[in-house]
Amino acid sequence: MTLPVQLFRLPSARTMSTPMPNHDDSSPTDTSRGELFSQLLVGNRHRIYGFIYSLLHDHQQSEDLMQEVSTILWRKFDQFEEGTDFAAWAMSVARFCALNWRRKQARVPLALEEDDLMRLADDAAALGCSLDDRRDDLEVCLGRLPNRCRQAVWFRYQEDLPVKDIAKKQRVSIRSIYLLLEKAHGMLLDCMNRRQTESAQANQ
Repeated sequence: MTLPVQLFRLPSARTMSTPMPNHDDSSPTDTSRGELFSQLLVGNRHRIYGFIYSLLHDHQQSEDLMQEVSTILWRKFDQFEEGTDFAAWAMSVARFCALNWRRKQARVPLALEEDDLMRLADDAAALGCSLDDRRDDLEVCLGRLPNRCRQAVWFRYQEDLPVKDIAKKQRVSIRSIYLLLEKAHGMLLDCMNRRQTESAQANQ
């Protein structure tokens, strides 16, 4: 079985249409800042959306939240330090947006507790920041996952199955699948970090 190397879904055409800041009637400084924001958002959109999707596991909700996050990022852009990691900053904003979304949905029973969501968010952010140049490492590390974790990853990210359907397939609770995915994220991150360290030592 060929393992997926894209754990985080890419945005659809609708998400790609997130409005950029309007530079009309702006000062040269404002225009330059707006152009920088547009470049950074477009360049990091896949990672930000993928992070959001890893938390919500729903394309429509992820697209809606991506729109909201983009607006908030522009409003707070004066807090961003140029030269630092825009995606990491954006995902920290998205993390709290996802938490607020969960609180708004509190009247609907959810399988994932708030602490679990935040741990998953941290794991997903760290893993998301590691994926760009490490596809080969990821594929190797996927192959090293325990069978149940690997199956959960496959069903969730390759076959795009809802978590409730994966739970039925594996005959476990929905919460168990979330925890399996969280475990998989952590194991993948550890594995990829080890391989990166080994590679650096070999090149010395």
